[in-house]
Amino acid sequence: MNMEMTPERIQMLVIDIDGTLLNPEGKITPLTRAAVQAARQAGKLVTLATARRYSNTAPVAIELGLDIPLILYDGALIVEHPPGGILHTNPLPASVGQQAVDLLASSGIQPVVHPAARVDQSAVDAMNRPIQGLAEEIWTGPADLDNLWVEAYFTAFPEQMRRMPYARLCEGHPDPLRVVAFADEETIMSVLPSVSTLDCSWNTTKRGNFGSAEIALMHSGCSKASGVKALAEHFGIPLEQVMALGDNNNDIEMLRAVGWGVAMGHAHDEVKAAARAITASNWEDGVALAIERYALGCPITTFSNSRSRTI
Repeated sequence: MNMEMTPERIQMLVIDIDGTLLNPEGKITPLTRAAVQAARQAGKLVTLATARRYSNTAPVAIELGLDIPLILYDGALIVEHPPGGILHTNPLPASVGQQAVDLLASSGIQPVVHPAARVDQSAVDAMNRPIQGLAEEIWTGPADLDNLWVEAYFTAFPEQMRRMPYARLCEGHPDPLRVVAFADEETIMSVLPSVSTLDCSWNTTKRGNFGSAEIALMHSGCSKASGVKALAEHFGIPLEQVMALGDNNNDIEMLRAVGWGVAMGHAHDEVKAAARAITASNWEDGVALAIERYALGCPITTFSNSRSRTI
């Protein structure tokens, strides 16, 4: 145990989902679930920081029994969980979003806009009382620029998808949360020089959940790190007392920003270089082992047969 960061000093855990919390089969293992529960029982706040949207993050949070706000859209939105209210938002200016849309479309890449989320109370419970929820949509252009990866994305969320002319995807609307795209790595890399001229933050992923490279363009200064900072301030917790775990490019700033950043064992070298520690991979219960060692300072005895593993 590095004595700079004792279990008593870690007050909040922030965990990336894909490639970190979930194993390669997309599951939360029993050991990881037990570690999260043990951290919560020890008085630590536990949340998620993800590129995902609320609709496909909430089931993960529910499975873990989490009940504090979640950091979504790579830090562009923090949503109260489980109520679904908006705690914090850091949207991309619509003018910059439209520039991003035009740039991507002119490069033959289908732009996908995540518009401003809104609270929806149109649903009712069994007593006919309004239920607060989060309304999320996916906006994109005509189908001409669709590829197999973006089609898979649209198929996963058909009820949220809406097509419109490229010129109207951001212009004339409230500031969107971000603009994203799915394509092969060579195509994504080819637009980076142009993307770098826009007044925005951006990150890339070599291989995302839909099998392609991805790019996300957000408000300048927006990242998982800014989301963690906003949430830590909300709870009055210094960043030095936050532990974050991640495995990909969009986790780098977060790992650098917190007091104890932990990279997964399968992360590439740039991610590992940003961290204070490296744990095992996501197929070796790396999250659970990091929580045991750095947040709790002791093993989870419920699963004592896993104690032979080391970080």
